[in-house]
Amino acid sequence: MTARRRWALVPLIATLMVVAAACSNVGSGGGGGSASGGSSASGSAVPDNSGTTIKIAINPWTGSAVNATIAQILLQKYLGYTVDTTKVDEFAQFPALARGELDATLEIWPSGHADDYNKYIKGNAGVVDGGKLGVIGQIGWWLPSYMVQQHPELKTWQGLNQDASLFSTAETGSQGQLLDGDPSYTTYDEEIIKNLGLNYKVVYAGSEAAQETALKQAYAKQAPILMYYWTPVWAQAKYDLTMVQLPAVTQHCTDVATNNKGIGYNCGYPQDVLYKAFNSDLQTKAPAAFAFLSAMNYTNADQNSVALDVDYNKMSIDAACQKWIDANQSVWQPWVDAGLAAQGSS
Repeated sequence: MTARRRWALVPLIATLMVVAAACSNVGSGGGGGSASGGSSASGSAVPDNSGTTIKIAINPWTGSAVNATIAQILLQKYLGYTVDTTKVDEFAQFPALARGELDATLEIWPSGHADDYNKYIKGNAGVVDGGKLGVIGQIGWWLPSYMVQQHPELKTWQGLNQDASLFSTAETGSQGQLLDGDPSYTTYDEEIIKNLGLNYKVVYAGSEAAQETALKQAYAKQAPILMYYWTPVWAQAKYDLTMVQLPAVTQHCTDVATNNKGIGYNCGYPQDVLYKAFNSDLQTKAPAAFAFLSAMNYTNADQNSVALDVDYNKMSIDAACQKWIDANQSVWQPWVDAGLAAQGSS
């Protein structure tokens, strides 16, 4: 998110990227491949669905990779499917889902995709709503709390503008720097800065990892840093961060976010109830996988614990997800049971 994560000002990435990425597979080692012929966690025989491949999207933030890899391991081990994961931009995934190049994406931040929801899901254009993931997201402008202790006015956007020089860099000159992440993330920061008359400039770090490196370096020196950031993300537990109070979301901002590519946006970001989306043929193609993914639901704390192991403790994504699976059968067993029930009734 992530960011998750997310509001759309950047142009739609060419959907041909999906085709180019279609063979990208983010590790199946943690799942040990298809387990058909064995026993499920509940003692039932694992169905042989190995002839059916489920294609799951991974967007460019760790939370998305965590969701997809946990699903991959469990779908392979307990429901017998072959599962491929494909790295894809969050905007390109919607047309890819509609065409059947992807079967599922597991973390959509709705505030940035109202137009996609209307076009592809409400418009019955090949994509269905897969239900809530259970994770609640919040995008915003964040800074270390030690900055707020030194300068209490930084709690609000008005105070932020008073102290813009604190955040100036060689790249921004007399303006303050707002550090964004991957350029493909959905963000209205440039519009917010313009429409609130702020003396700041957006600089793109290039990735979530690059932002986290900048945050780590700033924290070590107790130096100023202002970031487009979000929750859930492991760094929110590692570092004490404060979200700047931007103007409340208005109907105007909701409308321009949906209909005007964000031109004129002058609010903060709303809270996001993250959801999943599937190709509309998935239920017919793979009823057990459809039921499993529909039932998949866990918390911010669940996702953050795995992301912490990946990004901070430097575990492999497969190992970190397997660690969570080993410790949380009570969370994921109902997902598997839903899949087995659908398998038995199909």
